[in-house]
Amino acid sequence: MSVYFNVRNWGWLHTCGQRLAGSLAALALLSLPVYGQRLDPVLLDAFLTSPLEAEPRDPLLPMTVIDRPLSPLELYELELELFAMDSQARQLWLADQPDAAFELWMREVYLRRLFGVEAELEALNRIGQQAWNAQRSQEIRLMSVRLERIWEAEKETAPLDRVEIIANIAQTLRMRDTSTEVYQQLITMTAKDEPVQHSWVVVLASHYLQWFDFDNAAQLYTQLAERAKVEGNTVEHTQYLKDLIYSYQQARDYAQVLPAQSELLNVYRTTGQNDREPPLEIDIARNFRAIGVYPQALDYYNLAYVTAQSLRLYGHVSTVLKDLGDLYAEQGLTNEALTMYNLLVRAEQQAFNQHGILEAYDRLGQLYLSIGDTDNAVIAFRAGVAFAESLKYREAYFRGQVAKLSLENRSDESTASEPESDDPSVGDEVRETLRDNPPFDVSPVEIEPTETDSDDDETDPMEVETPDIKPDVEVISDEIIDVTPDSTPDNEDDN
Repeated sequence: MSVYFNVRNWGWLHTCGQRLAGSLAALALLSLPVYGQRLDPVLLDAFLTSPLEAEPRDPLLPMTVIDRPLSPLELYELELELFAMDSQARQLWLADQPDAAFELWMREVYLRRLFGVEAELEALNRIGQQAWNAQRSQEIRLMSVRLERIWEAEKETAPLDRVEIIANIAQTLRMRDTSTEVYQQLITMTAKDEPVQHSWVVVLASHYLQWFDFDNAAQLYTQLAERAKVEGNTVEHTQYLKDLIYSYQQARDYAQVLPAQSELLNVYRTTGQNDREPPLEIDIARNFRAIGVYPQALDYYNLAYVTAQSLRLYGHVSTVLKDLGDLYAEQGLTNEALTMYNLLVRAEQQAFNQHGILEAYDRLGQLYLSIGDTDNAVIAFRAGVAFAESLKYREAYFRGQVAKLSLENRSDESTASEPESDDPSVGDEVRETLRDNPPFDVSPVEIEPTETDSDDDETDPMEVETPDIKPDVEVISDEIIDVTPDSTPDNEDDN
């Protein structure tokens, strides 16, 4: 019978209820960790009490006249019973009887305490993993409280191997604070063995990330990245920089993330990983945009655009154009935004991305609506109808936009009724023409770095602080480029 699942059958409510009532129960709960406070105090007390002191005793334990430890023979016989108990629990688990299985397993954990700390830790490790995989919240909390008690008693004197076992169990049971403390002690204990200490620093950094403690994670990844750089370990240096960037990005600490991104970009350039440059340059541009430093944002958008087009990574080209179109639209630079969205149509055509073309026409239509140009908005949404019909995607949305705007214009009643009918002729009339000739076809332009004064050239863009006044967005130049897949755009001044 279980020490804690069959408490009522053993009469523990009668014998322990008065003992844990009132102020004693309250004081016991206040002394427990948070994850133990939601447990039934009687249940928790039963699990924490020594098996030799519990009343009534577990049926597997011999009844003695005086209080004494078990003899070696008694321990041997008990161990055989516990092995059989574990085997029976496994059979119940395979027979899809989880409650009965964990009743036996938790009873085993409880009785393993009589064989010493190492035996109990082994049971906690084994059964704790099983409980976590099965998401047994009550068993997890009970074992967490018990492990916390073991750690408090052992942390001053426990040898390294025992602390490592405790760290593993605390991680399995997702005990955040205990795991942090144990990992920190392991780092201290392994100070004379640098490779081992380094591995525990990596584990602690990952632990901080797991629990969304991004500030502490960033501090450790800064150290790890610097060490890998000094050692010339490019693989680790790259990975730690990625983890550092992720930590700062999640914490929205853009001033700190920009130098780390710049360092990673240099790693990609020096190691010939050119295909990884455009997405990172886009991220850098977005971070400059987030802190309101628009000239540097445009510079990095330009870098991403040129690199992505030269490598025919048209997905990244489209991302740059979308970002720039949105940026210009936010700043009220409508002509520049329209230019970017028209270029976006071209880029999506190069990538054979019909969904992207559809979204580009939506952006154009919405932008024209925002400036009150309903005629061109209708044309953009009609183009969207053509591709929506082809893709069987968002047809109702684009047809609705055309119908709504056509009615508002009242310039052609037939045009107003046509999109709402079941006749698919709206898309059929324009689809073939629009595939190769967007309705707003303009000469593509090259995105060039913004010009800065000579005094500004001395400032490292990575050290820029958030300005009090956001600088104006500079207009992209009107230079013509060839956007066909076989050409590479120039980013020099070629008029």
